Amino acid sequence: MTRRHSLTVLALATAGSVIISGTAPATAAPGGDNIVISQVYGGGGNKGAELTSDFIELYNPTDSPVSVDGWTLQYLSAKNTSANPRQIRELAGTVAPRSHLLVRGARGNGGTVEFTADIDAPELTLSGRAGTVVLAADATPFNADAADASAVDIVGYGGAAVAEGTPVQPLDNTLAAIRGDNGADTDDNASDFTTAAPSPRYSGGPAVGGAIPEPDPTPSPAPVGPLEVSIAEVQGTGDVSPLVDEEVRTTGIVTATWPDGGLGGFALQTGGTGRLHGTDAPSTGVFIYTGRGSEPSPDLIGSCVSVTGKVSEFHGQTQIAGRFTPVEAATTPDCAEPVTPITDTIPEDPALREAHEGMLFQPTGVHTVTENYNLNRYGSFGVVAGDTPLYQATDVVEPGAAAVAYERDNGRRLLTIDDGSSRDFLRNSEARGVPLPYLKTDGEIRSLRTGDHVTVTRPMVLGYSFGSWTLQPTTPVDGTTPAAELPVSWTSGRDAERGGPDEVGGDTSLASFNVLNFFTDLGRDEPGCTPVTDRTGTPVTGDRCTVRGAYTPKALADQRAKIVSAINTLDADILGLEEIEDSSRFGHDRDATLNHLVDALNAAGGNWAAVPSPAEVPGGTDAGDVIRTAFIYDPARVRPVGESRILTDDAFTGIAREPLAQEFSPVDGGTHVVAVVNHFKSKGSVARGDADTGDGQGNNARLRTAQSLALLSWLAGQEDWTDLPQFIIGDLNSYSREDAVRVIEDAGFTNIGRHFDAGTSYQYGGRLGSLDHVLANRRGVAVTTGADVWDINSDESTAFEYSRRNTNAVDFFAPDPFRASDHDPIKVGLTLGAPDPGDGGTPPETPDPGDHGPVGSSRGTSLWSILTGVLTAVGLGALIAWLAQHPAVQGFLRH
Repeated sequence: MTRRHSLTVLALATAGSVIISGTAPATAAPGGDNIVISQVYGGGGNKGAELTSDFIELYNPTDSPVSVDGWTLQYLSAKNTSANPRQIRELAGTVAPRSHLLVRGARGNGGTVEFTADIDAPELTLSGRAGTVVLAADATPFNADAADASAVDIVGYGGAAVAEGTPVQPLDNTLAAIRGDNGADTDDNASDFTTAAPSPRYSGGPAVGGAIPEPDPTPSPAPVGPLEVSIAEVQGTGDVSPLVDEEVRTTGIVTATWPDGGLGGFALQTGGTGRLHGTDAPSTGVFIYTGRGSEPSPDLIGSCVSVTGKVSEFHGQTQIAGRFTPVEAATTPDCAEPVTPITDTIPEDPALREAHEGMLFQPTGVHTVTENYNLNRYGSFGVVAGDTPLYQATDVVEPGAAAVAYERDNGRRLLTIDDGSSRDFLRNSEARGVPLPYLKTDGEIRSLRTGDHVTVTRPMVLGYSFGSWTLQPTTPVDGTTPAAELPVSWTSGRDAERGGPDEVGGDTSLASFNVLNFFTDLGRDEPGCTPVTDRTGTPVTGDRCTVRGAYTPKALADQRAKIVSAINTLDADILGLEEIEDSSRFGHDRDATLNHLVDALNAAGGNWAAVPSPAEVPGGTDAGDVIRTAFIYDPARVRPVGESRILTDDAFTGIAREPLAQEFSPVDGGTHVVAVVNHFKSKGSVARGDADTGDGQGNNARLRTAQSLALLSWLAGQEDWTDLPQFIIGDLNSYSREDAVRVIEDAGFTNIGRHFDAGTSYQYGGRLGSLDHVLANRRGVAVTTGADVWDINSDESTAFEYSRRNTNAVDFFAPDPFRASDHDPIKVGLTLGAPDPGDGGTPPETPDPGDHGPVGSSRGTSLWSILTGVLTAVGLGALIAWLAQHPAVQGFLRH
């Protein structure tokens, strides 16, 4: 009796929680031929609960007795992917056919209703809101990062990091997760369970109303006043404090104060502690919430205080909300020795991080910035230990199980460095008046880029909030904080990019650049277009309007200044553009915005000309989209040969921009080349039902693959270009190991960016990867001399975009290339003055990209597997009809 659980892991990222589905083998059966978890309740004894204890109910849906000797019940906190050894209970006995086995968990201090259970397991302390229960066939601690064949059943609820399929909705102190009739198990917790009032059943029937222990003849009087406890007793060894809703009194040394900016409290830690320990020991630090507008002065740091208040969990972090009183350290054992910051690297294991929640750290060694999108909004940025950032899984490994495992590891490694506040600098009017932290210090603006190496120079407090493990400075920081008082130091990598991309060799260059919705039609001229404004109320961009760029001439001038600086410094001979306005959609000549950009480039010292649209633009081009692809070029270096050509195909109609192709030749003679600039369907909204399958490629992966196949077929049909070097360039909205890129490689093209280890072009969710590519056929490879991704955009904070100008007290705008767009341009060197390169021979092997991760290859087999995926999406009849119209693809398959 075996099956495979569809195991869901929530990878915590600064942009939100990302659901990634992978598969972990486990024993049990969706057909109802093994024990299942039939009810989970974690609110026992909490405020508002009737039952006094947590419980887990098992059910045998079969017609035969099932022994559970040696089996275990294991509990994982909501943010952990492995079980805490202290939260494992071994089972014994046999569950009768169509019967239950009830395990009573930890007892709380509230509730009035007792119940009968088959097994008592006080070590199982379940969260009343979110967590995971695993029924395992042995005592090995469950680990979602490994293929755990011992898992019989898994139930995740609330914001659990581990679940079968989608977790059950969050519970509370009055709700249990209850499986449907007959123990049905479809491998999706959300489908299999409902939430309702707890109704435990044990082997003898309903558990409520059974034997209830007689009260003591002389019951002990209820305790009066707060419980006198240590910080370690408040924290406990689980994800949730065992003293939630209890009034407690504890003492310790203040290690950090955050009086304003929304946090409203301070950090308290037991004196004499400051060493890394295991998961079997609790944290000795805790957050004390004193209320918004409270005044725990920085002078309080180092003082011994007594705190009285109620214990609670706030966004996953244990806290005490109450009042404090300074006490004499010499007479207080918990303050007799000072707190020492832990200097070890922050553990990656969530359970180990939990065991040190609220404690003071000053980790040694290098950390690398991997996310700075939230720097402009919340004053925080993401880092990982070591000298490389995180990469998108499918930029490194192939989609599927390998990508799921890779991303799971990413989620464990990420740390957020915060500013000691919860300010929303982008949307809160008061916060907009506070200078952003880190980007301005000592009166100077200084970029903090992904890839920059960061050293922690002052102690910080480890905490958990809003789905992220966070290091907070001991006092709030902002743009007025001197550099010497910041908790981190770094050297910005921006200066290395000021002079332009690295040398790529050759006598001619080709590049691709996504120009971030460059429009000359303005939002102010569109009826009903609502503006996004700066902090003075001045419009900057449109808010979900048809016009996607600037709202006013002033904003357009800012955007244009950055784009012009970037393109002229890029200094390519042939440049493919994406996300430029299709002016025909606004009643103008199709090339009006393109020509406007060329005029601006030349006015700033450039030498550019636009490739005009073909005399007859095929109907339905750009799928009705308001953006298009385009080419510009240096007329002193190259010239277009013939008209440009637009591919129209059902693979693009209505969902993506049509590819644009152009033949070029050197002005002084030499090898002609063909470039095709593309902008494939995005990973955003779902088109034609092609939703995310959980393999790491996001939405519309099959549609993008179909677009690649259509492009290959069309190129093969351009007979006058068959013998020329061909380059497929642009924003494919696919990372380097995704199907849409690999199918082009399988057709004989080489990914030039990967071959020359040119770098990555995009940042999303704290992961770096390349959506922008240059792929060359064999003849193209033969004339290619080098490649470089010019890191001017994706590594930079959005604070430097034209669209963010004057949204903060500091004006970060400059008319330079940095953050001209959200994508980095890629530039390739070509030698075209040489004789015809012939067939180019065998393309060179792509070198191991080093720290970027393993490459792997499926050449010769992946095209078949990819077509199988397309078949699943569109159906056999549609695929056969499509192949009949694309004979070139049939040729690829024959080989």
